[in-house]
Parts: sequence; structure tokens; C-alpha cells
Amino acid sequence: MKTGSKITNYLTKFYGKYASTISLNKNLLLSGLVGLIVSLIVAYISTKYSNNDFTISTLTVIAGFVSSKVIFVILFHLDNKEKYTKRFTGKLNFEILKQIVTKMIFADAIFDIINNVSRFFILLELLRIEYQPVQAAIIASIIASCLSYLAINLGVRRIHVFRFRKKLV
Repeated sequence: MKTGSKITNYLTKFYGKYASTISLNKNLLLSGLVGLIVSLIVAYISTKYSNNDFTISTLTVIAGFVSSKVIFVILFHLDNKEKYTKRFTGKLNFEILKQIVTKMIFADAIFDIINNVSRFFILLELLRIEYQPVQAAIIASIIASCLSYLAINLGVRRIHVFRFRKKLV
């Protein structure tokens, strides 16, 4: 067996085993990038109208949070709708949907708490030590994202978000 085919075989097995987690991380990353861009715009604009670091931090975090959540929900639905839709009828399997939503709300709450609280306080502190708002927003977002991605990946594995009690019909 060639080395290239061994690597391909390993990567195929790895992807098959972790496809849902990889998809979740892709959705989090894309929605996070949207949230970051919105945060940067809000940080830039809000400094034009306010010198209050607390207000700037609050507006920046809220705008990033709302925009990233909307994008995440859309992407998650598009990637996972076949898991909670009955194969032949196309109707929703509410039992599976309820399990996914319950687990994702829990995992996402952990992600959001860690992300938003750490981002708020890091951003506030960076603004207080006189970083430029856009620079502070980027640094705070990167650090908070690293912490929250670690937490959600550990949480998703621990609570088995993508395993179900009943199989689809």
C-alpha cells in the first residue's frame, strides 16, 4: 500500500468519524468571522460617537453576538436538517430535533458565556490601556474565540450532541 493511500485512508476515516464536529466548527468559524467583522465596524463607528469604554465594549460585543448567532443558526440548519427530517416523507422528526436543540442550546450557552464574557473584559481592559478600538476588538475576539472553541469542542464530545437515542425512519 502506498504512503499516499494510507494517509488518504486515515483522513477519510477521521473525517467520517468527526464529520459532524468538523461541520460544527466550520459553522462556528464562519459565523464568528461575520461577528468579528460586525464587531469591528461597530467598534469603529461607536468611537466616533462615544468615548466611554464600557459603552463601546457593550455595543461591540452585542452586535458581534447577534450577527454571529443568526449566521450560525442558518448554517447549522443547512448542514444538519437531514438528521431531523424523515427520509421518505420529508417531515420533521420532532424527537430527534428536540434532542439536537436541547444539546446545542447547552453547548452553545457554554460557548457564548465564555466567548462574550471573556471578550467583553479583554476588550474593556485593552481599551483602558489605550489600544485602538479596532485593534482591541480583534485581539479580544481572537483570545475569546480560542477559549470558547476549546470549551465547545470538549462540551460537544462530553454531551454527545450528534448521537441520538432513536434512529431516523
